[in-house]
Amino acid sequence: MSKTTKWLVGGVAVVAIAGIAYASFGPQTKSKDKETLTVGIMAGDKRTDKQWKIIKNNAKKEGLTLKIKTFTDYTQPNAALTSGDIDANAFQHYIFLNDWNKSHKSNIVPVGETILVAGRLYSDKHKSIKDIPENGTVGISNSKVTQGRSLLVLQSAGLIKIASNVKDPTVKDIVENKKNLKFKELATDQLVRTLPEVDVAAIDPSFIVGSGRSIKSAIYVQPVDKNTHGGINIIATTKSKKNSVAIKKFVKAYQSDNVADYIDNKSGTGEIAVWKGAPKVQ
Repeated sequence: MSKTTKWLVGGVAVVAIAGIAYASFGPQTKSKDKETLTVGIMAGDKRTDKQWKIIKNNAKKEGLTLKIKTFTDYTQPNAALTSGDIDANAFQHYIFLNDWNKSHKSNIVPVGETILVAGRLYSDKHKSIKDIPENGTVGISNSKVTQGRSLLVLQSAGLIKIASNVKDPTVKDIVENKKNLKFKELATDQLVRTLPEVDVAAIDPSFIVGSGRSIKSAIYVQPVDKNTHGGINIIATTKSKKNSVAIKKFVKAYQSDNVADYIDNKSGTGEIAVWKGAPKVQ
């Protein structure tokens, strides 16, 4: 066989091998585009499950598979994020995250806003804030983060005033209490049970719904304004992942019109979709 013939045969063989390699590996490029992201959330109810089903379907259209991991303790989702067990979480507000990062020296960052649970005050004894008597008793959470939000709701309702230079207030930061209200600090999940005993209590709507009551039974609802920014819930991840394509796809899947419609009009949780462009915050 001449050198020329050998060269041609060898060239054909190389091309053939390259073609086989492309046929074998070419289609796999498409599968690599299908990313998977594990997201941590707090265990919820059927309404929450439906909301996440919508989000997962939105993500699927973007080539992203969302795996949802539920937790029952509020300390778990951030710990799991830091350890790498999950890629992102969606359960906390700005105040909680800031407090967590300070306490644990972690590098968790917000990458998208989701919902706001407007602060509410409930009472079994009174129908209006004006009816709260002198020396009345207020039920409030003993959790530092939750207590801070509750105090801001009470301030918004005109019942107290808090020192202006405090970011995460406690009852010690009350500087004006004209009705001389007494504060009963309790575990967050115990506040509903105290309604027959106290004059008013600041309670998360999820606990109200869980007790069989209507969230509409609140005697005061905090308006959405600059004072409620710290209470906005967020999608969070680590600094190393914040610019990843998968995270951006997840945020887009959550911040969609069909998700906002469900949250605002169908969930019955009292939550409001608050990301930029959402129907109620255009």
